Amino acid sequence: MSLEKSFVLTATFPSARSGVGNLKKALEYIKPYNFSTVEYYCDEYKAEEIRKLFGNQKTILLAAALQKSNGLNPSSSDTGTRKKAVDLLTECFKFAGDAGASAVLINSGPRPEKEQDDETCLEYLAESIIELHHRVPDINILLEPGDRDVEYRHLLGHMDKSVAFIRNIRPEVPNISLTFDISHIAQLNEELYGAWSTAKDYCTHVHLANCVLNKTSPLYGDKHPLFSAEDSAVGHERAREFYNFLKNEERPITVGIEVICHYGPEEKLFQGFVNETGWFFNE
Repeated sequence: MSLEKSFVLTATFPSARSGVGNLKKALEYIKPYNFSTVEYYCDEYKAEEIRKLFGNQKTILLAAALQKSNGLNPSSSDTGTRKKAVDLLTECFKFAGDAGASAVLINSGPRPEKEQDDETCLEYLAESIIELHHRVPDINILLEPGDRDVEYRHLLGHMDKSVAFIRNIRPEVPNISLTFDISHIAQLNEELYGAWSTAKDYCTHVHLANCVLNKTSPLYGDKHPLFSAEDSAVGHERAREFYNFLKNEERPITVGIEVICHYGPEEKLFQGFVNETGWFFNE
């Protein structure tokens, strides 16, 4: 089996994003589970301290968190907005390299108001990513498609268009690939295994995550709740089934598990997460 397990740390422990001290505290909770990779974002760009903190452990820096909190849109039709996104992401990419990250995860930004403008914005996105690659060529880039119509309304969502984008840009950015998030697949109303068949040759990274698509639920949207949440669109059985399916892949794939803490004690959520998802944590 060439599958490597990962934990999306600053989703479950959002306080860890605020500084190296809180990042260190959060890491203590996951130490017993021997994840090969940790995915995180930290507002303190203290590369030397963070490199030392993680040691030899592989990491993925979640630049998409920076995009979300700062409204960074690398596919915007506005030149100034794109420039701001590329400049701040350049700093993030450089920090990732200095901190020892194996890859940086980004998203496409939101789709334009008019669907007929998608193709133009995809060209802008390609220009932005090519520029990022030229500025910081040695860091691997993970591009995560998202929902199109549920909450964040990403430019890149459906797997056919996401794969076409990666295929077209790879001659100039050979170290880019897709992140395949199964909750986003549910939000896109795509069949999971068909979507994987489309994406797998361009994908090195998977997120196991849940969502709720009942519009009357407070958890509706791209909130990545526990897999036991009422009205789950993914749920334990489906997530576990797909995880076991991925074990048959013959090439290296990093599989991260992601639950977001929106309120309440992070430690309590984490313990509930571990207790109900032993099939991943305790394997």
